[in-house]
Amino acid sequence: MSYVDVVWTQGDLISESKLDSMIANDRDPEALYQGVEFTERASPSTPGANKVHLYGKDKSGVATLYVINDAGTDYEISENRPAFVFTVTGTLVTGASVTPILIAPRALTIVKAYANVKTAPTGANLVLDINKNASTLWSTQANRLTILAEATSGTQTSFNVTSLVEGDVLTLDTDQVGSSVAGDSLTVTLRCK
Repeated sequence: MSYVDVVWTQGDLISESKLDSMIANDRDPEALYQGVEFTERASPSTPGANKVHLYGKDKSGVATLYVINDAGTDYEISENRPAFVFTVTGTLVTGASVTPILIAPRALTIVKAYANVKTAPTGANLVLDINKNASTLWSTQANRLTILAEATSGTQTSFNVTSLVEGDVLTLDTDQVGSSVAGDSLTVTLRCK
């Protein structure tokens, strides 16, 4: 089988015809086994409306894939940004470090926390605290992650601590449960970038 060489130059668009040539006329996936190669370069100019530029550039000696959007914002896309997920099964009770610990694999910034339960707390709100290395993310305690009484979900984007480094230990505390019905089957997700 012969494959068509595809040469990309600065400013080329990823078009259907270019992709067709990359995977040859028979659309054999073997044509893509070598992947697409990006040459490192400085950040490109901001693209026009509703467009993005995909490019490679150096990040501490490592070639890294980036995209720049039409607002001129660069985003690294070569690595996934983790979401830390804590789960508690059964009826909720108050307690410290109520789930196994989670460890940050690299430097990250905390963006948002989500909480969901299968059965809503009643009589009082469900109040949760996430700790980094045994210290709360919310020194402003009124901002702790909360599921209101009678509700099954809550979110929070206000944190006093947002930075994580490799090796930071994350734990979850249940500071308050519903007074009539505690609530059950809790999932807490901490989204990072």
